[in-house]
Amino acid sequence: MYLEGLGFRAIGRILNINHVTVYYWIKEWGSRVELPVNEQSASIVELDELHTYLLSKKLLLDMDCC
Repeated sequence: MYLEGLGFRAIGRILNINHVTVYYWIKEWGSRVELPVNEQSASIVELDELHTYLLSKKLLLDMDCC
């Protein structure tokens, strides 16, 4: 249920148990599972850029007199 997107409280309500118990179950399962490891190197790496406005848009459009 957790992997399908339900939270701890929702699972607890469905199973009629405390949400902390659900948390401990998931935490224990996470410590036992082995995640797959990909040891191949990447040939292409892409980065997205994040633009932040530090000034108002009016200044960027040469409309700072308004």
